[in-house]
Amino acid sequence: MVETTEGIVRWSVSHWGAIIATAAVTLSIIGGAVRKPLETRQKVCRALAVVVGLVYLTDSGYIIITQHHGSWEQNLPFHFCSMMLLVAIYALWTRNRTACWVLYFGALTACLQGLITPALERDFPTLRYFLFFSLHGILMPAALAVPLLLRMRARIKDALKSLLLMDAYLLCIHPFNLLLGTNYGFTTASPVPGCILDYLGPAPQYYLLLQIPAFLLFSLMVLPVREKESQ
Repeated sequence: MVETTEGIVRWSVSHWGAIIATAAVTLSIIGGAVRKPLETRQKVCRALAVVVGLVYLTDSGYIIITQHHGSWEQNLPFHFCSMMLLVAIYALWTRNRTACWVLYFGALTACLQGLITPALERDFPTLRYFLFFSLHGILMPAALAVPLLLRMRARIKDALKSLLLMDAYLLCIHPFNLLLGTNYGFTTASPVPGCILDYLGPAPQYYLLLQIPAFLLFSLMVLPVREKESQ
């Protein structure tokens, strides 16, 4: 049984095509560089940062110029996944520990959810379709580059710090949403029917109920990339 947003049909051919393309690009980037020397892997990460930057500029420019979502208040690049692109650029270019782990945990949870339940008004083959999936999709290899290409290792405190920083984003953006009538970070309503937030009560309280499951999930995500204790 297919489910729909306003435009795209979830689990349709176009949706599956975007997911498969994302997986193929991710495998190509990560698989092609994972066995390379450190210097080469770092260059790949910086090249990926440039690509992420181009995606950010193209998507943000399209939305602002076309006023895609209506009034100017609705078209600012303040959604979580847009902000994650900026985090990805900084993380992959500088290898800053905090930014890297925010990218890892944020992209592989919230932004992956965006791929699974896309809030997309226009389907294939529109430009908006390609930009939406490029924005969310490029964050997958960017996030996996942290442990697989940069070979960084996480601790539980990295998971906790990342969660707190994401909460800080929500706390800052919610008053903005109330003031301007926007829904950045989806603090006033869930993005589409059937997403995980629908099962956690009304907005914005669902983020309170999400805290413990999110930390448990982040803790599980630490396990395959956990920093070994010094002997």
